Amino acid sequence: MSLSPASKPGSTQAVYAVLRRRFAQGEYAPGQRLTEAALAADLQVSRTPVREALGRLLSEGLVVPGSRGVAVAALSKEEAELLFVLRADLEALAAELAATRQALGHLAPAVVDSLDQAVDQVQAAVEAHDVRATAQANLALHRAIGAAAGNPFLEDALHRVWDRIAVTTVANLDDPHWACTITDQHRAIVAGIRAGDAEVARRAAKLHIEAAARAYRPHSEAAK
Repeated sequence: MSLSPASKPGSTQAVYAVLRRRFAQGEYAPGQRLTEAALAADLQVSRTPVREALGRLLSEGLVVPGSRGVAVAALSKEEAELLFVLRADLEALAAELAATRQALGHLAPAVVDSLDQAVDQVQAAVEAHDVRATAQANLALHRAIGAAAGNPFLEDALHRVWDRIAVTTVANLDDPHWACTITDQHRAIVAGIRAGDAEVARRAAKLHIEAAARAYRPHSEAAK
């Protein structure tokens, strides 16, 4: 995967953006080794912007030092539990704020419709048994709800949590039972937002993330 010509010349930011997107989409597995040389060849850039981008990812906790290069950070059971607790509260707040904005008439109908469409895209990916597409559609839906909350500080906090937890998402969605369950949970969240019912939206979002945490635990324990 090469960078676009416009962003190629010595752009650490362009390399960083590509790598962050890959993390967010669950393209890297926990513990996977990343080297400057391999990434530079893959992105068709020099090693300097790759080194600088990896340094930023290291400071953010997405990678850890390895014997050669870095490795994708793997969450311990305890770390995952702490992140899911935080995520449940943040996503519950996002859904609550989005529903409140809907009740006040501050959400455009097209925005609410786009949430339903995002749920449909997750369902289509699940039915196609495409785990990676499901993970990407799932993240897109959660980001859309975060944006609908209308609080950029909350949205920034959510992005940080999503990036740290993205490496678990593909593993979760590889469980057919869980993958089929999320559509109903997503629809409950969006229904609460559409109805402008802040409490219903908040409760549905929190229950959804708490269920995701329970689905994750077997994977974390198996990795030990």
